[in-house]
Amino acid sequence: MVSKKKLSDLVEKEEVGKDSPFEIQGFELPVEEDKGKVRQKTYVMDLRVHSPASLGYLGIGGIDTAPALIRLARVKGIDVIAVTDFYSGHYIDRILAAAKETTVTVIPGVVIRCRVKDCDDVTLSCLFPPTFTSEKIQEFLLALEIPTSSFGDKDHLLELSFEKILETIDLYGGIAMPSRMDKTPHRMKAIPVLVDTYGFRTFDLAYQDSVKFFKKSWPRGKFHLFSFSSAYALAQVGSRIARIKLPELSFSALRQLMVRDGQTFVEQAKIEAPGIGNTL
Repeated sequence: MVSKKKLSDLVEKEEVGKDSPFEIQGFELPVEEDKGKVRQKTYVMDLRVHSPASLGYLGIGGIDTAPALIRLARVKGIDVIAVTDFYSGHYIDRILAAAKETTVTVIPGVVIRCRVKDCDDVTLSCLFPPTFTSEKIQEFLLALEIPTSSFGDKDHLLELSFEKILETIDLYGGIAMPSRMDKTPHRMKAIPVLVDTYGFRTFDLAYQDSVKFFKKSWPRGKFHLFSFSSAYALAQVGSRIARIKLPELSFSALRQLMVRDGQTFVEQAKIEAPGIGNTL
């Protein structure tokens, strides 16, 4: 049956600094409960964090960015962060190294901008197995035919077909999550195409009110609607989080949660470790 919790009860809130106008941490539409499901545990995640490799201004005079980022995540009780720079994996290795022997799990990622129909401002957060290194992220970017001169450039527009982009993400065993598509009317126009044509059911949203758009447009749809920090300063890390329920803390479980309708994973993509915890 459908959970009786109100949507407002599913919204986690906290006061954030002056550099962020939002109080939203994470939110989801109610989903059907299945008593036969494996018992799930809740994990606190911020799956969009930048580093100095692109938007990030995380460095403060004399402070090493990577260890500071991990220490802050621990203080805020965050279980998982994803490092998602625009067209760059340059800081991935440093942050993975800083997270060793801690309770914080790091998911390597990257953000790309591409075109869908008439919208030339579709932003995808691409997440990859924790075995990915900076070198592997670069290999992925080169597979998308992105010139090295555009690494770290938030304004670069990827001109490959959207189908080819998704195919490449799948081939590398990744997750594609549209991010901030509700930020402008121009971006909003692409959401129905992303849902109806490409089967996306997971979005990283900018505004809480955008949940109403999904409920009105797809009243019977099941969506995972989150809002992550997009942090580019230390104070912003964890300012918006999602409490995500998974049967286990593994990249496979997260990928299955975010699977697109009709998506199948190719055999070549079976490259992730069985879990994303630091004990592996």
